[in-house]
Amino acid sequence: MARHQPAGRQHAGEPPPPKVTMRFDAATGRFVPVEEPRETTPTTEAAERPPTPDDPRPAAYRNIPPFGGAV
Repeated sequence: MARHQPAGRQHAGEPPPPKVTMRFDAATGRFVPVEEPRETTPTTEAAERPPTPDDPRPAAYRNIPPFGGAV
């Protein structure tokens, strides 16, 4: 049975381009890809949500699912 082998380099995102530039890392003795710095994008902050209005239904009907959902 095959074991799950996690990737040595966890990297989410787009796959690498067809032509990848590599450099030799003398500390580990392996070739590693040279990654270009990514463009930074400004963050978007959401406005504060308005308060939720009170439920207009009578108290007897508030906790009952629609169409007789209790089986």
